[in-house]
Amino acid sequence: MRLKKIKLAGFKSFVEPTTIPFPGEMTAVVGPNGCGKSNVIDAVRWVLGESSAKNLRGDAMTDVIFNGSSNRKPVGQCSVELVFDNTSNRIGGEYAKYNELSVKRLVTRDATSTYFLNGTKCRRRDVTDLFLGTGLGPRSYAIIEQGMISRLIESKPQELRVFIEEAAGISKYKERRRETENRIKHTQDNLERLNDVRDELGKQLEKLQRQAAAATRYKTLRAKTRELKGQLAAIRFLKNSQRIEALQKQQQVIQLEVDGLNARLQGDEAGVESYKTRQVQAKQSIDDLQQQIFTTGNQITRLEQNALHAKQRKVQVESELTRLNEQVSLLHASIEEAETALAISRGSLDKVVPELEIKEAELEQARERLDDGEQSLREFNSKAREQELLFNQLRQSVQQSHGQIQSLMNMQLRTSQRISELNDEREQLKDDDLNEQLEILEAQYEQRQLDIDNAQATCDTLADSLQKITEDVKAVESQLHNVKGDYQATQSAIFALEALQQDAALENNETVTWLSKLWQQLSIPSDLTVAVEAILTNLHSPVIAVKHTTNELIDAYSDLPIGCTVFSNGALTEKPKAQSLANEIVKRYSGAEEKPISFPKMFNDILYCENESDAFRVVSDALNEKQSTVNGFSSVIAKSGLWLSTEWLLKPGETSDGVLQRANKIANLSSTLQGLEAQQEEALCKLDEIGGLKADIEAQQQQALLQLTENNNAALQIKNQISLLTMRVEQNAERYQKLHDEIEKQQTLFNEEEAQITQLSATLELQEAKIEEQQAFIENINSERESQERLCEEAKALVEQLVSKKHELALKCQQLENHQTLHLQQVTRNKKQREEYAENKLRLEEELKQLLAPQERQDAELQILLEQKVELEQARCEKQTELEDIEQWLREAEKGHQALSKIIQEKQTAIDKLNIDIEGFRVRANTVIEQLDDSQQSLKTLLEALPQDADEGKWQEELDSVQASLQRLGAVNLAAVEEFDIQSERKNHLDTQHHDLTEALETLQSAIRKIDKETRSRFSATFEQVNEDLKTLFPKVFGGGSAYLALTDDDLLETGVTIMARPPGKKNSTIHLLSGGEKALTALSLVFAIFRLNPAPFCLLDEVDAPLDDANVGRFCNLVSEMSQTVQFIYITHNKIAMEMASHLTGVTMAEPGVSRMVAVDVDEAVAFAEA
Repeated sequence: MRLKKIKLAGFKSFVEPTTIPFPGEMTAVVGPNGCGKSNVIDAVRWVLGESSAKNLRGDAMTDVIFNGSSNRKPVGQCSVELVFDNTSNRIGGEYAKYNELSVKRLVTRDATSTYFLNGTKCRRRDVTDLFLGTGLGPRSYAIIEQGMISRLIESKPQELRVFIEEAAGISKYKERRRETENRIKHTQDNLERLNDVRDELGKQLEKLQRQAAAATRYKTLRAKTRELKGQLAAIRFLKNSQRIEALQKQQQVIQLEVDGLNARLQGDEAGVESYKTRQVQAKQSIDDLQQQIFTTGNQITRLEQNALHAKQRKVQVESELTRLNEQVSLLHASIEEAETALAISRGSLDKVVPELEIKEAELEQARERLDDGEQSLREFNSKAREQELLFNQLRQSVQQSHGQIQSLMNMQLRTSQRISELNDEREQLKDDDLNEQLEILEAQYEQRQLDIDNAQATCDTLADSLQKITEDVKAVESQLHNVKGDYQATQSAIFALEALQQDAALENNETVTWLSKLWQQLSIPSDLTVAVEAILTNLHSPVIAVKHTTNELIDAYSDLPIGCTVFSNGALTEKPKAQSLANEIVKRYSGAEEKPISFPKMFNDILYCENESDAFRVVSDALNEKQSTVNGFSSVIAKSGLWLSTEWLLKPGETSDGVLQRANKIANLSSTLQGLEAQQEEALCKLDEIGGLKADIEAQQQQALLQLTENNNAALQIKNQISLLTMRVEQNAERYQKLHDEIEKQQTLFNEEEAQITQLSATLELQEAKIEEQQAFIENINSERESQERLCEEAKALVEQLVSKKHELALKCQQLENHQTLHLQQVTRNKKQREEYAENKLRLEEELKQLLAPQERQDAELQILLEQKVELEQARCEKQTELEDIEQWLREAEKGHQALSKIIQEKQTAIDKLNIDIEGFRVRANTVIEQLDDSQQSLKTLLEALPQDADEGKWQEELDSVQASLQRLGAVNLAAVEEFDIQSERKNHLDTQHHDLTEALETLQSAIRKIDKETRSRFSATFEQVNEDLKTLFPKVFGGGSAYLALTDDDLLETGVTIMARPPGKKNSTIHLLSGGEKALTALSLVFAIFRLNPAPFCLLDEVDAPLDDANVGRFCNLVSEMSQTVQFIYITHNKIAMEMASHLTGVTMAEPGVSRMVAVDVDEAVAFAEA
């Protein structure tokens, strides 16, 4: 088996689909640093199942997907496929028939990883299991990456042991042992749970037996109670019926009296109606008169308001005329004043303009003098700034000190405030009233508990109706539990037996693929399995060779498993001998093969007997006759497994561990398992049906539970408050102590801050003294500067005075011009307004004439309306007197009518009361009927069977007596009898399961012991062989010296492995004292020693020659060339010597940044092409 090629697409830097072929036994992968050579090694490890992103030089598994470059976008998935040449059938099992094997892994951006074997989707475990024992794996010794050489030689003993296990091919045994241990653990867990259930069930059965007797007594009393309740209900029904008849007769008499009174009432109502008609007519007349009075009053009011409005308007017009006359006089005076002011403004403007021109000339001369003074001042300012800079530095230091002192004082103030706050909080904790609140809540909690008890009692009453359906559910669940237990126990037994069968199987080996186990070719009847296994067991894993001679078996001797027996085709026969074991098997053979089966000839040489006595008898007869054989047979086998001859005897051992017997038992258990699955499905269906019915009943109970839940929630809330208050009380005590400690801490801090302030104050005094000296020097400079500044200020003041005077004159000119314009506008505006006032005066005089004309006509009309209103008021008073007389008579008539209605109402109330009483007795009678219907009893049957002298009191006393007996029984489990039978059956079933699980556990433990035995044997042999090869290879690599492996413990299952190496001329005490190159050569010696024992299909080496010098590289190359005869090598190197050793060169380039490409060269073809 060898690696043919690798197909990469989107994996790390190999963004383009790339195929890397490996046609030769030695392929070197070369290229510059960072071009992606090591990504080839990562790709192989990734496909073989590596699950750690760190080991693939990434942070997440999606980091293996090409993430883009400066010219390319990221891709969404990546895939790597390894193609193997399997023509040597190194991979066995179902894949042995394939000459080419493909293993592929694909991952997407959402971290979904998928594996494929020959294009078929599979699990990661399938890929791992495929290469178990071959030396291949994501972290096996077949892949040596950068830095792994040093880690290998410095690895811990347990880590180094893993390589020996892989070489020994026992990694599959470890996996199988782990699975078996898991099954043992699950079986033990099941056994513990089963024991708990059996113990609990035993206690329940004792209680159920006592409850069953009470349940029988309870059912008898309940039947008697039902009978008495039915008879008592019938008595009450008769009594209520008689009361209903009496009340109905009394009701009819009162109804006749009510009818007579109603006739009288109708006659009185006719007279009342006539007076009501007259009353309505009188009211209508009064309303009409009132409407006329209202209309007349409105007309009078309107006329009075018109007169008043006219008077008011006359006054307003006269007042407006007076105001207009005054305004016209004022406008005449304003116009004259504006014309006078206009003439004055024109004269002032002519005087100000020449004065303004003179001031502008004076201003120009003053500005020239100011420029000269400012130049001198700038020179003084330059000198002053230099001294002020030094002064500012000193002042900044003082300010900084002041700031520090202020900061410390602020901190001291905050510390003082903090101490005050802590003292206040401590005093507040003393005055807290939490204890009183706690007592109140505890009282509320006790009251709420009483409410919960009452609600619980109500729920318990409702829960009785759910008891029967719950019992049915329990019965079905018990049945389902039993079926599941049987199913699990049967499944565990099958797993255990299959594990033993697998242990008995011979491991595949490509050099002996033509071998197959003899017992796998036989279909042995169950009654002959003990006899056949007695022979096969003593031959230790016998196998049969098909179409091979003894000479061929001798040639393959070195590849045969240790301790097996092999029959050549010359030792086989298809002709059974009479009375032999072979003949007995053929007679009972039930196989499906069309042609006869072949048997070893030795089966024809063994006489078969049905029992041990017959076997002893024929051997004794042969001994008595002094024969060396038994009736022509070399030995005798009994059905029980007894095997003997005239010279020896083999006593049969245990009969439960045979391979053939286990195969038969597995078949029987598989059939049982199918039956249990059908029972489990049926029980689940039934449980769903009962569960639906139970859900309906539980919905009815939910309303009752709601009140209980509310009370529980309220109680829980109060309890939580109590807990919180209790916690607060405790926290207050703890907080009080913390406050005391904090106050002391803050006081210490306050004292420290006080000391720092004192120290900074002393420093500040020194700094302020220096400032005073510098300030005196600056004042001298400033004095001279101030003299020059005064001169400049005087010049500037003169300039400003002249500018101000010029501005005043210019402003005065502008004001005079504005005044002239305003006066002119005012004259025009006042003349226009005088004309408007004249027009308004004429309009108001005309309106005053019109207001004085209609006043006399309105006064006459008002006098007429007042006289009409008086006449209408008199007519309304007469009608009101007539209405009062009618209403007085109506009140007297209605009083008599009400008295008669009251009598009728009293009679009707009596009738209604009788109706209520009748209905009450009728409801009681119907209630009795409903109770009888609920209890499925017939009223007619009860009345017929009821004695004539039946008395309600007597029946009630008898019922109370029976119910008292029921009460004395207390709580009774009505399903106890049936449940007792069910649980007893369940107990027997669980006992059977316990026995089966115990047997299965013993079987699994036996399998563990066999696996451990095989593991010890193989590990020991492999360790010795690797150690010998290491001792041989080390001197060849180093040119001398010695190396060996050692075990750290006597337990071969747990021991670690250490390595000791001593190069020529050195006596180091530990491997860690070697140089880097020596460690690398030692590690390579160990790896190649493992390869010699169990060569992996190929070996990947990533720059393992980097720490070696040229001489050691040459030895390394020679060793690799020698081993390449049996192992395919693929190595990454930068060393020219190592490149020359390769038969094929594969170059990896990165012409495009971030993208790797491959170039392959056949060295032999290249040399031939160059020579040509």
